[in-house]
Amino acid sequence: MKERLKYLWDMLSFRTMWEDQEEEDWEDYDQKDNYVSGEVYADDTKKLAGLGSGIVYLAIIALVVIAVAAYLIMSRFHLYTGYSVTAFYPAEDIAGTRYEKLGNGFIKYGSDGVSFVNGKNETQWSAAYTIETPKTDICQEAMLIYEQQGYLVEIVDTEGVIGSYQTDFPILKGKVAKNGVAALMLKDDRDVRIRLVSTDGTALAEVRTTLEDQGQPTDIALSSNAQKLIASCVKIGSGTVDSVIAFYDFSSAVNSDETHLVGSIEYTDEVFPSVCFLSDSTAAAIGDSGFIVFSTGKDPREKASVSFGSEILSAFHDSSNIGFVMSSDSPTQRYRMQVYGVNGKKKSDMTFSHGYSGIRMDSGEILANDSGHMMVFTPGGVRRLDTDYEKQIGSFVKIPGFRRYAVLTNSGMERIRIE
Repeated sequence: MKERLKYLWDMLSFRTMWEDQEEEDWEDYDQKDNYVSGEVYADDTKKLAGLGSGIVYLAIIALVVIAVAAYLIMSRFHLYTGYSVTAFYPAEDIAGTRYEKLGNGFIKYGSDGVSFVNGKNETQWSAAYTIETPKTDICQEAMLIYEQQGYLVEIVDTEGVIGSYQTDFPILKGKVAKNGVAALMLKDDRDVRIRLVSTDGTALAEVRTTLEDQGQPTDIALSSNAQKLIASCVKIGSGTVDSVIAFYDFSSAVNSDETHLVGSIEYTDEVFPSVCFLSDSTAAAIGDSGFIVFSTGKDPREKASVSFGSEILSAFHDSSNIGFVMSSDSPTQRYRMQVYGVNGKKKSDMTFSHGYSGIRMDSGEILANDSGHMMVFTPGGVRRLDTDYEKQIGSFVKIPGFRRYAVLTNSGMERIRIE
């Protein structure tokens, strides 16, 4: 009996629950999450069957479930201010190398080429190019790399280069779909062309915008299936700067319409520098001090509109959330962050003080960092991490597993566990 009671105490101990040895493989990081589903305890509690009484058996199970739930709730609302390095994979990267999370690995790119590394920082493939100022866009496991104001386009995924071509007009902006099809905003002598291009460089569709009609495009967004596109255009009116949000459909149902335009909505004395797809059927236009959510079907229409009292400094989103950072009125907290659902309803309103150079949604969390500091928030408004980092951060991302993250620096990759 003493042995069984000691065994039960070890199971309930918060001090040892998550202290197992670090897993070797990237894909194994989620195994500890079995504590949530109870799969681990389902096997272990068989050892307690000798207690005999069904009531005692059920009581022990209930205690275990309550203990695990309490620990998980505490962990998810706790503010972590430190970390431990669980694995380090060295690799010397040249200054100026940039990083993007792609699938279960990372893209490293710069002006002279691109490579893909796995979770142990081992190079899986690499390709050379010359792009002086590379710009990128990512959709699931496809990534677009293009030369802004230039002509070169590279399309890559986790397996390698899937497209490489040159355009006949300078590229202003580019977006990519999950299949590698790109939407490119091109500048010719008079107008702006928006061209849909396959991975081999073949033009699939093209629309032209003029100042007299939609206005001058400032941003475009492409749906993940490459069938829908929205453009934010600026028109100069009589003493005002107006905007037109134009909706295009490239699906087979509308191929007979050469303009591909299915609708547009005009806004007086407003400018929307950025547009994005939250899903294939929902899009958003982000202004200087507010945002609008649209449905993007055959009859595009406004679903929600939110206006702030201050200028938007940063915006980020995933398929369920759209968030904004603005200046705060607090003398001690420099920034105010608000997160909204795709229906325009506010989910959270929080403040923080530390500066940041990048902020993003990653695996359902909000990650922010500068060169030497990291922060993590939940969309519901919980600050989960706030800590300095001893090396210069190139990229800070979530990896599978409870409290697990990865930091890429010029000296290599470190997997960390926040604590």
